[in-house]
Amino acid sequence: MELERFLRGLVEARPAGHAVRDWSLHAHETCGLSLGIKDGEIGNSHVPLRLSESRGARYRLVWDDGKVSRGYAERRLVEDDAAGVLEHARAAAYDDPDAAVVRGPATFPDVALYDQDSCELARGGTEPLVARLAAIRERVAEHRFETWSGSFSAHHGRSRVCSSAGLDASSTGTNCSWQLTFNGEIGDGFGARRFEAETAFLARLDRLAAIAELLARPAQPPPAGLCPVLLHPHVVESYVLETLFDNLRGSTVAHGEGRFRREQFGAEQPVMREDLGLRIDPLLPLRSGSYRFTTEGVPAAPCVFVARGRLIQPVLDLKYSRRLGLEPTPLPGGADTTFLEGSPRLTLSTALERARGGALVLAVLGVHTQDSASGDFSLSAPQTLVVGDDGLAGRMRGTISGNLFDVLASDRLEFVDFEGEETPGLLFPCRLDPR
Repeated sequence: MELERFLRGLVEARPAGHAVRDWSLHAHETCGLSLGIKDGEIGNSHVPLRLSESRGARYRLVWDDGKVSRGYAERRLVEDDAAGVLEHARAAAYDDPDAAVVRGPATFPDVALYDQDSCELARGGTEPLVARLAAIRERVAEHRFETWSGSFSAHHGRSRVCSSAGLDASSTGTNCSWQLTFNGEIGDGFGARRFEAETAFLARLDRLAAIAELLARPAQPPPAGLCPVLLHPHVVESYVLETLFDNLRGSTVAHGEGRFRREQFGAEQPVMREDLGLRIDPLLPLRSGSYRFTTEGVPAAPCVFVARGRLIQPVLDLKYSRRLGLEPTPLPGGADTTFLEGSPRLTLSTALERARGGALVLAVLGVHTQDSASGDFSLSAPQTLVVGDDGLAGRMRGTISGNLFDVLASDRLEFVDFEGEETPGLLFPCRLDPR
């Protein structure tokens, strides 16, 4: 990675008469392949086969007067115009003593992040996609779907984090992902640092096709009111986990803007049901959310944020670890390395028996408009399946509403195992209003 010129510029340049006192950089270079499918057409003019590459660096500069600059510079600027980057950075400098810190040397874990087959795909070897595209076409014909869209992508890259305090570490990894929708209604996909095994891909594809068929079949919705509602893992990830991490974020805690207060961390009083926990493990091999270090140079490690319903620690970058007087933490990297834990999981068949007269919610809209501090929610659920006496009956559209923190404290909350999903589904009484 060609950083030497930029690093020299950090030391030598004096924009507006000021010198850089301390600095840290997180640089990356990636190459990748993406193949899109639009309305059943593979790689057409709207979603062509693309081979791309990128380089850039995210920087933190502490100037001789204590001011701080943070930003991102793309490849051309990093390599050809270091002086220009520094002039722009100085013009945007601001006072923030808590942000004026860079990491020194550390020991970083070895984590499996690289897969050779994925690297070859990222460089243009599309042969592995042929059989998978054929399998999708077979399901489209079998289920008589009107259309389908999606994408496949693979990337190979290197990253390096270094600082004026002597930090210097690098990492090489790959990423592969796919996503697919049938009839423009329901989608699924998978991402990791290596391509999903063919058997797992086919099983996920068949589950998606079965759900898409059910969504095409209208069903009589249950009466408005309280009923058993089962949230699919995708909803748990997009709403429940996002809300929890928003409240656990160091900036939210430091500014008193969320549900949790600084004094609650490490206290004995539970804030959720006492069997609930939330943790991450970015050291798991070849997971999408695995890594060696954060962009600020904090080593990856397993980290517990909630245990036995009690707050253990916030999610802390360097700035807010300093402001709160705590050690910085590893950061959540992805759903496949994030673990929401509780009571033993029900099988899906058992959960559907208990959800009779209710619904399975597959997706929600309006997540980012909810009040994460209070936990109150009212979410449009356009992709919902009615649960009848014989199981999943067909589609309804509705709205679910309630309070997330009441749900997480309830004895009636149950965890549900969904095939192929790391995150559990959640079953609980909830207000459901058909529309």
